Amino acid sequence: MWRIRRALWDALLTFKFRQAKPMVIPAPADDRPIIAVPFTAQFPRIPVAGVVVADHVPRDEAQTLALWFCRFQAWLGRVFSPMGHGLPGVDPDARLALVAAYGSAKRRCYPAPRRPEEFDKGVDLGAVAVASPYAAYLERGAADTFSWDLSSLDGFECHAGVRPPAAQVEFALDESAEAVRAVRIDSDLGVSRPGDADWDAATRLALCAVTTHLSLVRHFNWLHLVAGGPLAIATRNRLPVSHPLRRFLQPHTFATESSNLMVTVVQMDAAGDFTDVFSYTHQGMCRLFEATSNDFDLRAIHPRHDAERRGVAGRLRAPALANRLSLATVIEDHVRRYLGIYYDSDDLLGEDPHLARWLDDLARYIPGGVRELAGDPPTRQGLVDLLTTIVYLVTVEHEIVGSGVWNYQMWSDVQPTRVYGDGRRLPVDVYQRAVNANFNLNVRRTPLMSDFSPLALDANGAAAFRQFLEDLRKLQAELDAEPGACWRMEPRMLKANINA
Repeated sequence: MWRIRRALWDALLTFKFRQAKPMVIPAPADDRPIIAVPFTAQFPRIPVAGVVVADHVPRDEAQTLALWFCRFQAWLGRVFSPMGHGLPGVDPDARLALVAAYGSAKRRCYPAPRRPEEFDKGVDLGAVAVASPYAAYLERGAADTFSWDLSSLDGFECHAGVRPPAAQVEFALDESAEAVRAVRIDSDLGVSRPGDADWDAATRLALCAVTTHLSLVRHFNWLHLVAGGPLAIATRNRLPVSHPLRRFLQPHTFATESSNLMVTVVQMDAAGDFTDVFSYTHQGMCRLFEATSNDFDLRAIHPRHDAERRGVAGRLRAPALANRLSLATVIEDHVRRYLGIYYDSDDLLGEDPHLARWLDDLARYIPGGVRELAGDPPTRQGLVDLLTTIVYLVTVEHEIVGSGVWNYQMWSDVQPTRVYGDGRRLPVDVYQRAVNANFNLNVRRTPLMSDFSPLALDANGAAAFRQFLEDLRKLQAELDAEPGACWRMEPRMLKANINA
């Protein structure tokens, strides 16, 4: 029966991947206002309080067939689950486990994951902390100590036999190498140090914790629900179709509501990806989303502001941070150039009632960072920071926390999505669903490196969009001349928005 289930779901998800096509983003269109309603009003089967979503999908965003397919997928997950019962663990050789779960049909759609160098000869947590999708988790403490603090993941109901995916990792600074090394891990295993018999097990649990937070909290709860949905609601409701900022944001907000609806029913349902892949029961996952929704702050998304907040700016050799800053700089140049066309003074910002209402709505629904970035009253520099952060969130950050884990989360020997108390390996059905879910994160979507000049209000705005595309191409050419890396983000990888 497991073979039948696996074959059916492999065929279904491969078909879904092949049918996904990049959207052609249209000019903004008028529609009735969107009302922000409690999450449970739209998703009564998923009891999460404290989050708001759109009450309807705008007409120009409607993807009827795709939504029907996602609802069918969610229904099928309840009546013919891809999960088995009492199945064995994956092959101890992680490469063979991947071959078994990621067959030739999928490989023809998308290349198999690459194994990061940091995973090859025992996990180097210090290297992972500065060059991986998890590079935003390292924080500086007193006396040049650094840490990952993932203790907030504790206290939520887990599946039977699964350890809570919570950990605190302490790193020591090696000043001569401008690097850090892990020296202590506090977890459900107790206190572990390098050389201890349980150090490797503690390392796996720490990586399980950081990938759990990245996937559930940072990616889905924060980017999709807490920030992405309200951003799209405020932009549609408060900025007229002829407003320059509505045109600027159109590539980055279009179809957010339809996409969030589709991915929520597939991933957050009781029989969805999140419950079957990660450590938490459905109840535990829902309580986690509630507990972390108000922790979001937009300033944690902007790589420069975030590095300063975490105390890592200028202290370490941080390859991932340097990469993220290079992308943020191109985005910031684009924002500054575009805003300069329509706002040549701070006074003009204060005279724009649509902008004021848009900022009010953002600050009302996004827990933190909107006023702090934009200024109160807003300034041109503040608006540059805010819009840079927004564009970075939906393009770079979303790629890091989504497709960016493809080369990391698939290596079950070092980065399991669950850790069992008795030491058994990840069951084949759990691993298979993790592979399938990540496979579908890589569907083709509208590239950021597209010409969005037809969306502009006028010739000057169109020229600004074209210059942005040219700057992205220039940065891509520079990166092409450098050695590749599993953690690196490149313009050609980026999508224009967070849509599925």
